[in-house]
Amino acid sequence: MTLLPILVAVLLGALTLALVLYPLYRHIPVEVSEQAASSLTATTQAEREQMARAALKEVELDYQLGNLAETDYRSLRERYTRRAFVAMKSRRQSEEAIDALIEERLRQLREEHNHEKNLTGHETAAMDDNTTRKCDDTE
Repeated sequence: MTLLPILVAVLLGALTLALVLYPLYRHIPVEVSEQAASSLTATTQAEREQMARAALKEVELDYQLGNLAETDYRSLRERYTRRAFVAMKSRRQSEEAIDALIEERLRQLREEHNHEKNLTGHETAAMDDNTTRKCDDTE
């Protein structure tokens, strides 16, 4: 009878210890896991741009807190600024290409509309001529 509570306490203690020590046993550096996660999730230009801006802000904060030396800060700032500019340029080019496609499609639709309008106008004029001729014939 007294053995059961001791056994439950030991099992609970072992389970708690395993849960606490598991992250230490399976330790992956934070930078590596963040880089892996960020490379998988950065699929669009806008996301890449936001990530570069966030990294730039983080570098700035680390420098202000004294966690980065000035030389490291300058090199990281330059690298992340370049990444942000490249992402912004890429996104802008994509948007310009999409805008060009939209403009081309609008032009095509306007031409089709004008063509249909012209055809309908000619048909209406022809119908008016036929109606006038029939009226003249009946008189």
